[in-house]
Amino acid sequence: MSSLQSSSLPPKPQRIELVDAIRGFALMGICLVHFMEYFELYWINQDPTFLHNTIFFLFAGKAYAIFALMFGLSFFIIMDNQAKKGVDFSYRFAWRLVVLLMIGYIHTLLYLGDILSVLGIIGLSLLFVQKLSNRWLFVAALLCLLQLPFYYQFYAALNNWPGANDAPSHWAVFPEVYGALANATFSELFAINSWDGLTAKWLFFVESGRGIQLVGLFITGLILGRIGFFTQVERFAKARIIALVIAVAATALFYWGENYLKQLPADILQEKGMAKMYLEQIAGSYLSTAIMTTLILLFIQLYLWRPTGKLLNVLAPCGRVSLSIYLVQAVVGIPLFYPAGYGGYLTLGQTNSLLIGIVFYGLLIVFAHWWVKRFYYGPVEWVWRSATYLSLQVPFKRI
Repeated sequence: MSSLQSSSLPPKPQRIELVDAIRGFALMGICLVHFMEYFELYWINQDPTFLHNTIFFLFAGKAYAIFALMFGLSFFIIMDNQAKKGVDFSYRFAWRLVVLLMIGYIHTLLYLGDILSVLGIIGLSLLFVQKLSNRWLFVAALLCLLQLPFYYQFYAALNNWPGANDAPSHWAVFPEVYGALANATFSELFAINSWDGLTAKWLFFVESGRGIQLVGLFITGLILGRIGFFTQVERFAKARIIALVIAVAATALFYWGENYLKQLPADILQEKGMAKMYLEQIAGSYLSTAIMTTLILLFIQLYLWRPTGKLLNVLAPCGRVSLSIYLVQAVVGIPLFYPAGYGGYLTLGQTNSLLIGIVFYGLLIVFAHWWVKRFYYGPVEWVWRSATYLSLQVPFKRI
């Protein structure tokens, strides 16, 4: 039963509440960054306040990374559940990613920073490594997270190889895109994001190392699923504490290293400064991974501690309808911040934007709690699942 047509319809969903709570936490971080970033227009009207720097230090790039890790975990859960039934779900999962790509592209027309279309394409990498042993998966994840291409680019720039000291293409493309978005009507916004914005985003994911980092995080999530990291929490109690200490120490080390590099003259290694920039990229990527690891491990420890566990579990319903929660952010945020709507990126400022983001996510929590009591899936989750199985028989409303 390996064909797309032969996969059986899914049963009613079984959830891991800890995983849902982590997803809800990641979505909260994404929401706060989105609002403080004015859904990308912050980079036209920058205001690096203490609040901005704090939220971005904690969540920018890290919340998405947690989301990517959970994506790899979900891949394991889906494939493992189907394998237990004797079903090879590979073709169906590939189609599932195509559907996600289509949803993501529609979302991209509204919001340049969409991550779903990226997950839909880069997520295919999981199908090529799924049969590897945990040892080889660990090696693959480590190689990706080490950001080895940056070491090559550093060496090439240091030795002035042809083209090695040229600025990354997205440095020139993004200002043009942002400038166009700052004066766009909604129809013009859709047109810009349909190609120019999409091109800029993919250049960023390739040139910044985010793409290869996502692959590493997907694989890490797959490994954690295999070993039962989120389902056999008592078994990993000691390992989590050790890992948390290491992650905090690594955060401190890479934070110091990144700031030390930034204080050095741009031309300390060579005239154009690109070699130093690549070192900063390496340190920044390692710092982001260390912070993400710290956040996840600390969240799990607090979740398992009774006084705080009940509070953090409030986030779990958002994790259950994560796709819908993610998409609705732009539906509200773009009209609020973009000049085609209210134009708040020029007037609201960082503090007000953060407060709006907090209140908005609070409302999403209330909505999610109401929704999951009545429905098995979020509205977009149901559409995605129905399209995956090419059927309208997927359970939706609770009886």
